[in-house]
Amino acid sequence: MVLVVIGILKFLQVVIFVDVIASWLSPDPTTFPRRFTRMIVEPLYAPIYAILGRSQLGGLDFSPMIMLFLLNYIVGTLNGLG
Repeated sequence: MVLVVIGILKFLQVVIFVDVIASWLSPDPTTFPRRFTRMIVEPLYAPIYAILGRSQLGGLDFSPMIMLFLLNYIVGTLNGLG
């Protein structure tokens, strides 16, 4: 069971990374890859936006980086359990 959760969390990390790269290559959020990745990652970013606000510091959105750190921490913790 722990391995399944770790697999899902690692998949989410990949989707976040793809979303970040896609935002650099195609900033238009209406293109297919961006719509797909945003559909998955926006609910993950919502708590971060609630805490930090949606403001972007110098044009940079730090919510993907924060979410990647959190997911990596959770995966590391779960690896210790399983």
